[in-house]
Amino acid sequence: MRALISWLLALAGLAATAYGTFHPWYEDRLGSTLPLSDLFSGVQRDTAPVISSMLVPLALGALLALVGMFRAKGLMQLGGILLVVSTGVWVIRSQDVIDTSELQIGLWNALFGSLLVLAASIMRPGRL
Repeated sequence: MRALISWLLALAGLAATAYGTFHPWYEDRLGSTLPLSDLFSGVQRDTAPVISSMLVPLALGALLALVGMFRAKGLMQLGGILLVVSTGVWVIRSQDVIDTSELQIGLWNALFGSLLVLAASIMRPGRL
């Protein structure tokens, strides 16, 4: 039963994260156009191509979590941690430039979805 609930939570979290990535995070800018460098140097008003955008860590975390759903609990936890850290650090770094009230629904969906994936990975039994 725990495995089923874990899978459902993980799927809901992955769907919310994917939805949030392609919806506005702030100033009508999509998460998939925000530079990955914002995580390290602070949020700027630049845009980035897909290969160097926030889509990369979110897609990698989602892929690890998805593979971990069927293979290893550790992979799922690693994917959940990567998702939470990517979105969480971006929110923290954005506080210097953006007021919290300016953050839009896409970011909150991605953050909530990543927390769901992490919760599902913790809840997942070690052996299926």
